[in-house]
Amino acid sequence: MSDHFLSYPLKFQPLPKTRIWGGQRLKELFQLKTEGAIGEVWTLSGHKSSVSVCLNGDLAGKKITEIIQEYPSLYLGHTEKDCFPILISFLYAEQNLSVQVHPDDTYALKYDGDYGKTESWYILEAESGTRINYGHTFPNRHVYEQAITDGRVEEYLQYIDVQEDDFILIPPGTVHTVTPGILLIEIQQTSDVTYRVYDWGRGDAVGDGRELHVDRAADVLIYHSQTVPCTRKRIKQLPNETYEQLIHDPDCFSIDKWDFSKTLTLSMGKKGQPDVLICARGEGTLHYKDQGKLSIQAGDTILVPADFSTYMIQSRKTMTLLRVFYEK
Repeated sequence: MSDHFLSYPLKFQPLPKTRIWGGQRLKELFQLKTEGAIGEVWTLSGHKSSVSVCLNGDLAGKKITEIIQEYPSLYLGHTEKDCFPILISFLYAEQNLSVQVHPDDTYALKYDGDYGKTESWYILEAESGTRINYGHTFPNRHVYEQAITDGRVEEYLQYIDVQEDDFILIPPGTVHTVTPGILLIEIQQTSDVTYRVYDWGRGDAVGDGRELHVDRAADVLIYHSQTVPCTRKRIKQLPNETYEQLIHDPDCFSIDKWDFSKTLTLSMGKKGQPDVLICARGEGTLHYKDQGKLSIQAGDTILVPADFSTYMIQSRKTMTLLRVFYEK
């Protein structure tokens, strides 16, 4: 079978993750029967620790790693990475996540054999008065390490208020955590490296304290006050469509957002690269070449092959759609 016939939008099996701070909200969203507290659902991942499996069409049952090995020009495009470079997940917190920080590529490759992580959050739901930890006031490594010893980390954490539809960019070296009552979409570089700075004195399932990564966190922390990058730009508003560029970073990834109520016709984000579509709200149908169509609903993540030029989404009710693409 030629590549032409295997060029179509791919949908993937959700990958639920049990987390000590998770709950039931994601089970409802993804109609999961999984036991335990679910904190994350990975909807597109080529990471070796948890690989997405295609659900639809001739490639159904194949892992994304197999698909991009067989058809790299269609589903991977051009990248400096040796894996699909973007990881998409939905996250819900019923308790505080650990306070954490991520390294950059250079540090992570040297010490963990994995890539570093720039990540971003699109807030789907947030209870009134919700805030997140973003940044810290540790002036130097010594003060940070002494705060760990003295149990005074919380005194140095910075917080910002968040609400539905906010977008937060989290570069490597940024101390951060999610607090209870937040449902978000996480868009990140493909990596599973997290250094735990502080865990609220919490134990694991058998009562043991969870490991802190004090030394590595100390190595990668940025020791100055950090502010939230202002990345949102409202570009265009039409009667049935609002478009926003959430971030454009040629070295990392770009994210565009549409709210629309009828139809949306898109050109590819970057010629020769695949698009990743995330349905944040609503439902509809994706129409593409040769009369192809694919139903989409809230929670779906779709990989659109790189040989497309345009495609169209027809909504059945108001939709919020995120489109992610990369250039390297």
